[in-house]
Amino acid sequence: MDPGAADSKVAAVRCLTILLTAAACDTAPAPQHTIHADSAGIPIVTAVAPQWAPGEGWTVDPEPLVEIGAVTGAPEYQFSEVVAAVRLSNGDIVVADRGASELRSYDSAGIFQWRTGRFGEGPGEFESLGFVGTMVGDSLVSYDSSLMRAQVFDSRGRLVRTMRVSTPPGEATRLGSVSDKAVGIVSGLLIVRYIDLGETMETGIVRWPNERLVSIDLGTGETTSLLVVPGHEAVVEWREDGGYRHGRYTFSRMPEYGSAGDRLAVIDTEAYLVRIVSPVDGSIERIVRREMEPREATDAIFEAHLDGIIGMFDDLPAEGERQVRQAWRDTPRAPFLPVLRSVHVDAASNLWLAPYHIVGANPPAFEVHAPDGAWLGSVSVPPGLQRAFIQYQTPYMETGEDYILGVWADDLDVQYVRMYRINK
Repeated sequence: MDPGAADSKVAAVRCLTILLTAAACDTAPAPQHTIHADSAGIPIVTAVAPQWAPGEGWTVDPEPLVEIGAVTGAPEYQFSEVVAAVRLSNGDIVVADRGASELRSYDSAGIFQWRTGRFGEGPGEFESLGFVGTMVGDSLVSYDSSLMRAQVFDSRGRLVRTMRVSTPPGEATRLGSVSDKAVGIVSGLLIVRYIDLGETMETGIVRWPNERLVSIDLGTGETTSLLVVPGHEAVVEWREDGGYRHGRYTFSRMPEYGSAGDRLAVIDTEAYLVRIVSPVDGSIERIVRREMEPREATDAIFEAHLDGIIGMFDDLPAEGERQVRQAWRDTPRAPFLPVLRSVHVDAASNLWLAPYHIVGANPPAFEVHAPDGAWLGSVSVPPGLQRAFIQYQTPYMETGEDYILGVWADDLDVQYVRMYRINK
């Protein structure tokens, strides 16, 4: 072989090798589902893509396993204002009805068993029953925001003990701090939200008042302040009499909370970011996030939102509708929509995040993250679920290993407690 030709052949092979190597380098790697990092020892999990492929993932049966509720008939099956329902280890379901000021128990088939409570201030009574949760051994824990009182009942509804809830020592503020709402039970501790008015008050479009999460030891009654977060975004103005006016701000940002088992989750609706908080000392244990840009709150979106608000009224006369629309149009609004609406934690410590939607729109599917923060994918639930928001005091939703237990409402706003199977 001619030496020159041989050298040319070798050079060609080398060139081809270089080109193939370069092409391989230019090939984009498969996208990562999750990026892990940390800051000051706090793990930060950034979700990039869902792990479930199309057609994979969890589904919720379209028909309930159990339905409790009725329009007419026996009063124990009629609800006036359900705030929570929980499932005990034997399958029994206990419902807290604020309108009736009582807890009601049903067996696994939805058959009524017992009731306890009535309106009042005495032991076992309620002025504003706002929560029921469970502890180890199926003990039931209620919370009454008007009386600032937690009560523990056994699984048959018999009162075990009562405890007043007070601000942790040293945490009282000049303007006051008021116990407002139970968030849930985490690691045997009752987590309560306080409205924390703070030392001073700003005016304008502000995040005020602040909110303080407090844990309560249900054995000793000892309280521990966990963290303070900016509250609901609102328009605050001074009045001539020296007081203040706390006005609405459309599409406002706010904190939301979710809890179950040993996990307490905190979000701010302005971003797709979840803080996992220790129920013992309030330290941040993990951050779960996604890069998501908020949508602009256009005039078209606002008008659709307003149509949804009008749709909530029954038989609103034309003049009344005009006044409602004008009042909302005169209300300041944020330039961008919130990103999230609520956060929930299931029995396996998975996070269920509800993306924001305007009033009247069909709620989107929940986005589910594994306990380590990995984004699994989306799970849809049957329509009509009254999704829990701490801020709006709508019913709590309990998500077990293989079920969702919550409150659904029909076209007449009649409430039904339903349990659906989750297929994993």
